[in-house]
Amino acid sequence: MTEDDRRPGTEPPPRGPSTPPDLHFDPLATGVAVFAGVTIPVVVFGYTRPSGVNTTIIVIGVIIGVIAGVLAGIWVNRRNGEVWRGPQL
Repeated sequence: MTEDDRRPGTEPPPRGPSTPPDLHFDPLATGVAVFAGVTIPVVVFGYTRPSGVNTTIIVIGVIIGVIAGVLAGIWVNRRNGEVWRGPQL
C-alpha cells in the first residue's frame, strides 16, 4: 500500500489544536436569556403603545417569557448543555 492509497481517518482527533472545542451551555443561563429575549420586546410594546400602557399585554408577555425560558432550560439540561453538535465532516 502506497501513501496515496491511504485514506485519512474519518474521525477528528479527540482533542488538539485542530479540533474546535465543544460548546456546553448552562441551562439556567439559557433559560434567563430566552426569558429576556421573549419578554423584553413584549413589555416594551405594552408600555409604549400610542393608546397608553396595557397591563394585559405586559402580563401575557411575562407569562409567555417564563414558559419559554423554562422550556429552553429544560431542553438544554436534557441535552447536557450540548446544543450544537457541530458540523459532521
